Amino acid sequence: MFEYDARGIRIKNSEFWLDAHRVVPFSFVSHGHSDHIKNHPLILATPPTIRFHHLRARQKQVLSLDFRRPYQLGDMTIELYPSGHILGSAMIRIEKDGSSLLYTGDFKLKKSWTTCNIEIPQADILIMESTFGHPLYTFDITPEDLVAHLITFIEDCIRSSVQPIVLAYGLGKAQEAMKILGSAGYEVKVHRAAWEIAQIYEQFGAAFENCTLWKNEPLKSGQVLIVPPHLMQMNKLKDIPPRRRTVLLSGWAKSESGHRFGSDHMIPLSDHADFNELLSFVKQVNPHKIFTTHGFEDFPAHLRNLGYDADLLKNA
Repeated sequence: MFEYDARGIRIKNSEFWLDAHRVVPFSFVSHGHSDHIKNHPLILATPPTIRFHHLRARQKQVLSLDFRRPYQLGDMTIELYPSGHILGSAMIRIEKDGSSLLYTGDFKLKKSWTTCNIEIPQADILIMESTFGHPLYTFDITPEDLVAHLITFIEDCIRSSVQPIVLAYGLGKAQEAMKILGSAGYEVKVHRAAWEIAQIYEQFGAAFENCTLWKNEPLKSGQVLIVPPHLMQMNKLKDIPPRRRTVLLSGWAKSESGHRFGSDHMIPLSDHADFNELLSFVKQVNPHKIFTTHGFEDFPAHLRNLGYDADLLKNA
């Protein structure tokens, strides 16, 4: 039903690609993170993803498709489902020649504070991301406990008269932190890189209380600053108090990768499914064949041990 090469996944006998790695004539784009954005002449995506795409790339044409709205593309019936990753993120289900294929892109099963939760359809063939496809990455903590850990960090900083700085990726994680902390009553200052993305979130119904753009003004006692972690790592920030503590929000908190940003504390608030969520997802899709991508190469072995026909997606 599909072919795979250095450019990515292409549906057979068509020019329709799924999150193509290189520029192709026509590609589905699962979400707005930069590693999924290319200058394709034509893309198919949800309305929010199209807005994020405009910020980072160029395209001559767009085909906008809402969730759960079947669309006929040649001999294919296409339908998009929420993936729970970031605003507008989508999985695509394709029916063709009596068979069905589900391609996930990035996804998660746990609660999100700024976008709709995942919806999981059945499919015969599953192509799934497996970023955290290793038992090490099992985040055995509820969303409510993650929030409690973050608030405890903030309160400890305030009691110690040090500036709390939350390190969160500009698209997705930063808006989650804005929603959590603003709703908890904190005065939140937001770096421009995350603030501009939040404006798009608001256009699609998200609301952020007690959050304002940080204009490099001196921070006051009790305020919380949210910045993308790479800016902190590259010493791009000025006018922040020398007495400060940082917390990184990332699923990589449980590995050495999380330490590369030099944060004082880490909380595994992730926008990807952890190991157990990946297994749960497969069980719910109940496919006949599974291909894994964007993750650990030995994840298919875990699935085969559970009785699934699973392989790593590789070039032919």
